Parts: sequence; structure tokens; C-alpha cells
Amino acid sequence: MIKINARQQNILARLRQHEDIQIDTIAEYFQVTTQTVRRDVNQLCKAGYARRIHGGVGLPVLLTNTSYQLRSDLQFNVKDTIAKKVADSIPDGATIMMGIGTTVTRIAYYLKTKNRVITNNLQVVKILESNPEIEVYIAGGLFRSQQQDVVGHSVLTFFNSFEADIGILGCAAITESHTAMEHETAEAELSQSILHNSRQTWLVADASKWSGSASVKIASLATFDQIYTNQTNLPQDLPITAIE
Repeated sequence: MIKINARQQNILARLRQHEDIQIDTIAEYFQVTTQTVRRDVNQLCKAGYARRIHGGVGLPVLLTNTSYQLRSDLQFNVKDTIAKKVADSIPDGATIMMGIGTTVTRIAYYLKTKNRVITNNLQVVKILESNPEIEVYIAGGLFRSQQQDVVGHSVLTFFNSFEADIGILGCAAITESHTAMEHETAEAELSQSILHNSRQTWLVADASKWSGSASVKIASLATFDQIYTNQTNLPQDLPITAIE
């Protein structure tokens, strides 16, 4: 799997907005040669992150969200910084619900205190299996290999049987009206279940979420007790923890 560089991340971000872009347009935007853009595009296509179209590049043909590895590679440094900040804010002994998403997953690497974790995120489970101080409860249901999670009505029932101190979730996109969104109804319902079954709710969302697109509502940003993000120029009445 290739490591996505900064320009390639930006190409993919623009593809999420426009679906396909001409090579000349990309070269002009980044002020580089078309040969440089073609090298970037060829790498992205070889890895399955994009596909060549006549004179340009487009998103791969997928029925659902992008693959877990692609989402994990995008904005890696920012996501890692957010994850560290969140983990440092979790008190010892807290019961935590952790939803899906690559930023949520990275938080698991930095959990050092004794906690109870309730999750449908299989990557979180994998990371925490070597940490004997953390008690992990995993939901059963439909396994999605690309997203590395478990979904379905059984997961909603599972979450409803707990009351967490803190619920941590990500999202696919955030609208101009400051609503957190997901790609699929099943994903949004799971996030809403975490909201309903947690005393405090924290949202993790890097700045790229504001340029993304998704169609299913989770909740207004005002619903959350904390929002960890590197997005700037947000309303002061939102509970923002700024990441630099």
C-alpha cells in the first residue's frame, strides 16, 4: 500500500468534491507540471484510490465509503494529533463507547489508563488486545471488511445495554449548517446510539470533513459536549477543542 503524500491527499479531497478532474486542471491548481500530476495519479490508481478517465482522473467505482486503508492514510498526522489530545483528556477508570472511523481508531493507541471500552470498531479491539488494563466489550453483527466494523440492529441493542461516561465518534462530513453526517443510515444510527447512551459525547473531525459530502444526518454539532478538530473559523458558541 502506497503512502499518500500531501499533494495526493489534496487530489483525493478535490475528487471527493468534484468526482472527476482533468489532469491540466490539477496541474494548474498545484502549479506543477502535468508529468508530476500523472505520476501522482498513476500511484493513486495503482493502489485503487482513483481511476483514470479520458484526460483526467476520477473516484473509483465503489458502492459505499472509501476503503479503511485509504481513509486511514488521509490526513494521518492531523488525525494522530487529535487522537493524542482526546486520549489525554480521558480520565482513569472511565467507561468509553468508541464508534467507527480512523481517527477514533487512533485514540486506542494512546489509551494508557484503566478504562472499559465498548465498541463495534474491530481495529480498536485489535489495538487494545495487548493492553491488559483495558476491559473491552465488542458488539456482534454484520462484519464489514472495508470499514473494519460491525453493524446491524444487534449492535444498537448492544450499545443500548450500557451507559458510558464518554461516547467518542467520528463522522463522514459536516455541513455548512454544522450538522455531522454519515454515508449510510446504519452508520448514522450507530453514532446516534452512542449519543443516546453516553453521559458526555465527543466528536473527532479533522478539517477535511468540512469539504466532504455525505447524506445521512447524525446530529447538530451543538449536540456534542466536545468537538476535537483543526478546523478554524467556527462559531464561538460551539464546544471546540482546537488542534494545532
